[in-house]
Formats: sequence, structure tokens, C-alpha cells
Amino acid sequence: MADPPALDAAWERRLRRYPILLLGSLALTFVIVIVADGGSSTASGRLGGDFPAFFGAGTIVADGDIDSLYDPATQAAAQVGLLGEESGFIMYPYAPYVAAAYQPLAALPYRLAYVVHTSLMIGAFVTALALIRPMVPIVGRRFGATVGAVITAYPVFVGVTGGQNTALSMLLIAVAWRCWHDDRDGLAGIALSVLLFRPQYALPLIGLAMLDRRWRTVAMAVAGATVVWSINAVLFGIGWLTSWLRQVEPLLERDAEINAANEIAPIGVLQAITGTESTAALLIGGVVSAALALGFAWLWWRRPVELTERMAITTAGLMLLGPHAIFYDTALLAFTTLVLLDRRLIDGRATLLIWLGGTIHLAKTIADVSPLSLVIFAVLGVATLRLLRPTDHATDGSDRVLPIHDS
Repeated sequence: MADPPALDAAWERRLRRYPILLLGSLALTFVIVIVADGGSSTASGRLGGDFPAFFGAGTIVADGDIDSLYDPATQAAAQVGLLGEESGFIMYPYAPYVAAAYQPLAALPYRLAYVVHTSLMIGAFVTALALIRPMVPIVGRRFGATVGAVITAYPVFVGVTGGQNTALSMLLIAVAWRCWHDDRDGLAGIALSVLLFRPQYALPLIGLAMLDRRWRTVAMAVAGATVVWSINAVLFGIGWLTSWLRQVEPLLERDAEINAANEIAPIGVLQAITGTESTAALLIGGVVSAALALGFAWLWWRRPVELTERMAITTAGLMLLGPHAIFYDTALLAFTTLVLLDRRLIDGRATLLIWLGGTIHLAKTIADVSPLSLVIFAVLGVATLRLLRPTDHATDGSDRVLPIHDS
């Protein structure tokens, strides 16, 4: 691939300085928000977004009450004083070992714990971008600009500052991608086993690794999954999986109703439109997700394009495979967009359009459903059509190899 056209000196300076000013302004704003008020309130509402759910779960573990981890009353009691002026509680649905991982943060004052958590997520996000530089060279050439542009995209910004762990998911996916690129398939399997705290992402990627005949990845992922299962068994009992699924099901059903307007997966979006009890939404959404899964399976089994192109297409639709996904997981589109931009399959204007597309989620207040899934399908469609398109060869004869003539 030919090198991109060079920018003039003025634009080179702007691309170096503007991201520093932007990120510095965001850091200063964050500090002001943290020190300006006390407790769990800020001028714009509760501090930490969904972080009270994770902090509360860590508190429950620290109090030795893990057997009641999924009891609504226990979760609500653990979040008292963490929700600002709001009442109720934020559901915690993750497996027991994730709650145990938040126990050290629960030992800190809430505001400090939120600062530490946000700093860790920013670090995970930046590291994820750093890891993909060999596969997506534009990230290395414009690293500061890339970080600034991606972290200010609406779904990414909300995920990082809202107490969520999407950045950690991005990091683990980037680790697996980089390890596959470097022929370190075993380490990729370990990364995917750690990603099992988001099984809707880990399990499809492990399955795709199997279709790609990456047996070391699969073996290490299975070994890592065994360790994860054992940790949960120690914490929650030998039958932890059945118990967890049984106890978390009513919480998930209630959360699906509350978060209907934040859904981006086909089933979730259709249920938001037609109602959570709609059989048609379940069937139609399930067919769409199944069709996407089959398409990804073909992509990795037949391997029509290289690894980076396959990862770009897969990460564009990974959040659409499960029954439910929340809008901040659209952050995974960053990988796809950067690959398309690096391959010059989209230009700066299209990239800006995708960046602005993240804000379309704010229209959920009009129809009680997020239109963000339309952006996801659009980017997935563009990535599929352009990355699977056969490479055009030069026709001016400049790259034609001529026969060797004897002297």
C-alpha cells in the first residue's frame, strides 16, 4: 500500500498540539468535577454513572455477604449514598469473580475509587490503541490525534467516564488481535479467557479462533476458562453457574425494561419498539443476529482477507450477536473505523461522519429507542463491502514485471 500524502508543516503542528490541548482540557475538567462537590453528587447529577453498581458489588464481597450478591435488597443497601439525589439502585449482573475484583476499590472512599477506576479505564483504552499500531499504521503515525478523536466519541467518552468497563474489553480484544498478528496464539487465548467477564464477546471470538484453526488459542482459552470457573466455584459454590444464571435472570429482565432506550442489539432494539414480551422481536432479532454470526463464521473459516480486515469486520458487528447490548459498546467501532481510514477506504469526512454518528443516540429521548444501531449496521456494511472487495491492480503498466532478456 502506498504511503499517504504528506501534510504541510502547519497541519503537522496542529495534529501534534491540538490533541494535547484537548486531552489536557478534559483532564482539567475531570479534576474540577471531582474536587468541586462532595459525596456522590456533581452539578450535572450523580458521580460515576454506573460505577455504583461495581463499587457496591465490591462492598458486598468485602462484607462477606457474597451469597446475597444478586439479591436486589442487598444491592440497593450497598449503593445507599452513591446515587446522588436518585433513588433505587443500579443492577449488578456480572459473575461473582468480577465483584471480587472490585473489592480493593470498595476499600477506598467512593470518589477516590471512581478516580482510580476511570484512570485504569483510560489506561486500558490508550494501551488498546497502542497495541494495534503494527496492524493499523495510521494509529502509530497519528497516535495523539487518534487518542483524542476516539476518546471524545460519544459512546467511548460515556463508557470511560461512566464507570463502565468497555475499555477493558477493547484492551483484551486488542491483545488477542496483536498476539495473533505476532503468532503468539497461546497468549491470545489467555486474553480471551480473561474477556469471559463479557461472555457475549469472548465466546464468539474463541469460536472464530477455532474456525481459523488457531488451536493454541482455543486450548489456552479453555484452560483459562477452567481457572475462571474454579475461582467462581470457590467464591459462590460448586454450582455457581446455575445459581448465578437463576438469580441474575429477573434482574436482567427488569434491566431490559429500564434500559430499552439504550439497546443496540437487534433483539433489544426490536423489543424496545414492540415491547419486551414480543415474540416477533425475539424471532426477527434472533434471525438477524444468527445471520451475522454465520457471516462471521464464513469470514474466519474461508479467510478471504487477512487478519486485520477480518478483525475490522468482526468488531463492527460483535455487539450485535447477543440478545442485549448497551450503546457504549459501540466503542468497538473505533477499531473498524481506524482500519478503513488506514486503508484509505474512507476519507476524513466519512470518519467525521462516523464520529458524529455516535451522538445520534441522544435522539432516544424522542422515540424511546436508540437509532445508534443504524450507524453500526452502516459501518459494518461499508467495512464488509470495501474490505472484501478484490484489490485493484494498477493498469498503467508501471508495476508490470517484464521478461528478462539475455544479453
